[in-house]
Amino acid sequence: MNALTLGELIDTLVAGRRAGGFRYDRQARVLAQFAEHCRQEGYADGSIIQEAVEGFLYGRHLKASTIRREEIILRDLAEHARRFGWPAWAPATLTRLKARHRPPPYVFSDDEIGRLFDAIDTQPLSEMSNRALVDPVLFRVLYATGLRISEALNLKLRDLDPARATLEVRDTKNRENRIVPVTRGLAATLQAYIAAAHPNPEPAHHLFHTDDPARPVDKSTIYNRLRRYLADADIPHFAPGGPHIHSLRHGFAVQNLRRWAADGSDLAVMLPYLSAYMGHADLRGTQYYLQLTADAYPEVAAMVQARFGYVIPGPATRGGDQ
Repeated sequence: MNALTLGELIDTLVAGRRAGGFRYDRQARVLAQFAEHCRQEGYADGSIIQEAVEGFLYGRHLKASTIRREEIILRDLAEHARRFGWPAWAPATLTRLKARHRPPPYVFSDDEIGRLFDAIDTQPLSEMSNRALVDPVLFRVLYATGLRISEALNLKLRDLDPARATLEVRDTKNRENRIVPVTRGLAATLQAYIAAAHPNPEPAHHLFHTDDPARPVDKSTIYNRLRRYLADADIPHFAPGGPHIHSLRHGFAVQNLRRWAADGSDLAVMLPYLSAYMGHADLRGTQYYLQLTADAYPEVAAMVQARFGYVIPGPATRGGDQ
């Protein structure tokens, strides 16, 4: 006889995910709705049967994208329930979504990244702009941490802790703060940059600025500079699906997954760490990068498919936050 009720089982799942650093709010709402559905329909605790799951998922008039998300949530619940000895049926997450005609995200090759940073590092000095000082550091922060461009430009001097080698990212897309560890080398680079770019440093000054440290560099300025560096590096960028500023964030995620796969690390263990580091609200945004990694590096594909085949979005469902 199972001691837990379905509601209590769900509570342990939600608590575990939140202890792992995930908000898990939308998932918790869906799971609470499923528990209420089971209560109203008279399904007994101790198991999760196919009839209960299918009635909840497919008995309502929901968009295909909503059903697909809830299929994934109930698969998570089924796996969790089995750990407690419950027989649990899991949906196959086969709901088809309308194809979105969007080119796949661009992932820089190792050679392209080398050429891009060569172009950034060798730009001429100018009395009219501080870009030769700012950009080599800003673009390294983007590629080495996977920060969103808005997060990087919102950094202030107070957000760097060189002793701990961390950056504090505040008021993010998901309205949360997070601490991002960086390498000691990058922390030292940032210290040297601050000494050069901030002769009169104040904690509230923006880390990356043009001429007024009270104001950050404008996003459009960085977009324009990137296009210039891409041209200098002979990397085509005008075709649909060409590289853009977010490609550096893609590259951070893909290169970490690629390295962990090569080291033989269990990606199921590493994925939540990557998700929390990148500030994703849940694992869906990070699972997206598994597909990018498999697409860009075939040697990773078999491992990714075997471990995550049921949660990796297909070509029609890619997108979202990254």
